[in-house]
Amino acid sequence: MNFKSLFLVGFLLLFSQEIFSQKDTSKVNKKRVIIVGSSLGATLGGSYWYIQNSWWSEKQIPFHFDNGADLTYALNVDKVGHFMGGLEAADIFYSSMKWAGMNEKQSLWYGAAFGSGLQLAIEMKDAYAPYWGFSKWDLALGSAGALWPVAQYYNDDLKSINFKFSYYKRSNIYWDLDKQRGKETNKYAWQDDYPNQTYWVTFDVNHFTESCCWPDWLNVAVGFGIDDSQYLDENFTKTGGENEWYIAFDYDIPKMLKKWDSPTGKKVKHWLNYIHLPAPTIRISPKLEFYPLFL
Repeated sequence: MNFKSLFLVGFLLLFSQEIFSQKDTSKVNKKRVIIVGSSLGATLGGSYWYIQNSWWSEKQIPFHFDNGADLTYALNVDKVGHFMGGLEAADIFYSSMKWAGMNEKQSLWYGAAFGSGLQLAIEMKDAYAPYWGFSKWDLALGSAGALWPVAQYYNDDLKSINFKFSYYKRSNIYWDLDKQRGKETNKYAWQDDYPNQTYWVTFDVNHFTESCCWPDWLNVAVGFGIDDSQYLDENFTKTGGENEWYIAFDYDIPKMLKKWDSPTGKKVKHWLNYIHLPAPTIRISPKLEFYPLFL
């Protein structure tokens, strides 16, 4: 499942919860379980159909493990993407189970199981792909993301560490390299455009320091990405490039918009908080540079 599918099912569940909302959530509500199951089933089915018909239809080869290329073509930026995918999938299922009447602890563990299971399904599909294979690292990082909310439940310090994503099209290298190897890529297929993606881990400054005057909605984030210096090797495989590291300010959306406290407002703020908004940023590697606003 890619980010498009995750956000689709997230918003689908958000609005279905608003439409069918009831006051009594003291026990599991069968109607809500049906809504959750139908929404997730439709999205997963659609994602499978998309993968089956768009990624490597009629090109499948026998089951195999990845031979190591998976660790080089995006310099592990995709691994953080799997972590985020597992995290968001677990969060979607967790919030859905909470809405259906389960308690906090059960919902979190069910969410972790769903997120990890989804990552396993993705790797089983990759295991038959002509270019990749079953990646143990993808599965491990995706499952770690799915388990992150559970870890936060048991450790208060971890609740002040969160993960975000940003995308801004600064470079065409992804599309240019695909054209060079004769592959026509959908210009909207941003989920594989790693040079234009940045992943962030954010820290609640007030939780870890005793500052008297630091705004509670302003956090500090460390970003990770890859630059646009990739190229094609003799096998027409993407290689090269350098990892980019950033330090930036980050905004805690729920704390910024405290007055928007309706049930819908809380849900929207929660999901928007997965996005890193433009903020003053310093790139510390591969070369030092300051950005007044960086997305």
